[in-house]
Amino acid sequence: MRYCFTWSYVVLIVIAVSFTGCSSVDDTLIRRYVASHKVVAVAPAQSEPSMPLIDTNYPIGADEHSTTTAPVDKPGGEKGKPVHWSKRRGPAYPGDFWRSFGRDAKELPACIWDDTKATFTDPWTLVAMGAAGAAGIAINASGADDKVESHFTRHRPQLSKFGDMAGDIGGNPGLHFGVAGAMYFTSLAAGDTKTYETSKALINALSINGLTTLALKGIVRTGSPNDDPFGWSSGHTSSTFCLATVMHEAYGPLVGVPLFAFASFVGYERIDARNHDFSDVISGAIIGIAIGHAVMQNHQPKILGFEVIPWADPARDAVGISFVKRF
Repeated sequence: MRYCFTWSYVVLIVIAVSFTGCSSVDDTLIRRYVASHKVVAVAPAQSEPSMPLIDTNYPIGADEHSTTTAPVDKPGGEKGKPVHWSKRRGPAYPGDFWRSFGRDAKELPACIWDDTKATFTDPWTLVAMGAAGAAGIAINASGADDKVESHFTRHRPQLSKFGDMAGDIGGNPGLHFGVAGAMYFTSLAAGDTKTYETSKALINALSINGLTTLALKGIVRTGSPNDDPFGWSSGHTSSTFCLATVMHEAYGPLVGVPLFAFASFVGYERIDARNHDFSDVISGAIIGIAIGHAVMQNHQPKILGFEVIPWADPARDAVGISFVKRF
């Protein structure tokens, strides 16, 4: 088992590095837009103009002509007070790994709390939570849980030991946090803005999902087939579907679809190993998708409820922004 955990962390580091390397193409338009609005030409009088300086810590919505080219000394020796976390994209101190990490650690509680408020004040999230509860009650009341349990009891586990181990370890929330952490540190070191922002959203989504699942388990206290008194809902299933939702919205179906397929496998493994009932898995999937989607939506820049999306037109050498609202 020790070797399995060792290999699992090797795999998650490889995954994080691959996302860091592959996201540069997806982020081209954003970086083009940011760079075009943040170039300040330094041209002293009667001298050759110097190379343009780019400030990557440019606040959303700020006046492009007010960009500074160097940090300003602050009292107490602090240089360049960073833009507030809710108004910036990318590290607080570009190029400075440890200062950026320290700032992120300091801002993490406030950032998670902001995502929590956004999640549980979103009408669609509340509807999904109600649907998860209603689905669990309906499935259990219909006798579906008993039928599924009887089927697996008669036919014994269908998965091999390797399959059971893959579902148990691959669906473990601890591994998901490891993936998010590896993505965060590798993207911070490489300066990959998209993976950096995705990793922060993933950490928040997994945290909110985990706390929500634990709270529901403590409140509902329904038994599972293996006599666990905290059966509903499945934490492995909700965490895996939360991970799949965040990655799907960040990188599209090429990444999201395989992860959703794996999340479904994790749900099946939970039932096959008799760790959870069918209703526990269905409700867990709904909860994970709802929370992952709500957090990702909250991490999109918005003005008056409209998402702000940068665009570029190479044919006319023009850049700008568009406003999109989903109904």
